[in-house]
Amino acid sequence: MPERSALNRYDRGVTDHMPSATAASPLALLQSLADTVSADGTDLLDTRDNAVPWLRATGLLPADGVVSGSEYNALIRLRDALRETLEARALGKTNEDATARLTRGLADGRLVVTISPDGTAGLASSARAPYSNAVAAIAIAAARALG
Repeated sequence: MPERSALNRYDRGVTDHMPSATAASPLALLQSLADTVSADGTDLLDTRDNAVPWLRATGLLPADGVVSGSEYNALIRLRDALRETLEARALGKTNEDATARLTRGLADGRLVVTISPDGTAGLASSARAPYSNAVAAIAIAAARALG
């Protein structure tokens, strides 16, 4: 068993990253991300330069946070899989391909299970990178809203 001091250090590295504006409504966060493409095809995340301010405005990315090109591409894949999953769910159907892609995309959040002093379980991110923390917030919202 690890010594107690090692456990304490690990615990300090885990954060419950849920944007305050959407903590009360995890589904609102998911819908907000899914709705970044409108019915007429307007895409609020059409470029990385547009995605970063959107992520900051939603509280998913800190004011000084940035995303790399590969993280931006992963965000778009995550958003598209989320859109397809929510659409199928609204129709009372399933989309196995979309849910598999969504699951893979949410893995970037590096979630861990936490136990509070009162014994209740929760989810938090063990990631240090801003993009991974953003994905963790989306994953936590998905677990709360779709669970």
